[in-house]
Amino acid sequence: MRLRDLEAHFYRIEEYITTWVRVRPDGDREEITGPRQRYVPVENLSEAQGLWFLCPKCFEANGRSNVGVHAVICWFADRGVPDDTQPKPGRWRPAGTGIDDLTFVGPDAASVQLVGGCNWHGFVRDGDAA
Repeated sequence: MRLRDLEAHFYRIEEYITTWVRVRPDGDREEITGPRQRYVPVENLSEAQGLWFLCPKCFEANGRSNVGVHAVICWFADRGVPDDTQPKPGRWRPAGTGIDDLTFVGPDAASVQLVGGCNWHGFVRDGDAA
């Protein structure tokens, strides 16, 4: 299935400092100030640190409707993604010029396996996720 059909987008991770309220296990609230991450969409593969797309297995099972379909995030190797960024441990090596010809390459051959949920297992090759 084409990545375009799966609403694929490239992303970068942006780290920032903010303050938020955390509820502790005992129910008390505490104010925390520290680093957080957000995903920022980017247009080009050259800027990207990862790829987001709808799960092809669930998208197909849902009649090609995106309603209620979960997403897949694949972070790229050697693009500055922090080691503790979820999902992990997988990191992929992208090749191509953009979404339409994106292929994950390398010695680990770019298999993508979700652990849990629908357990989709597939490949990203020439702009397809199958």
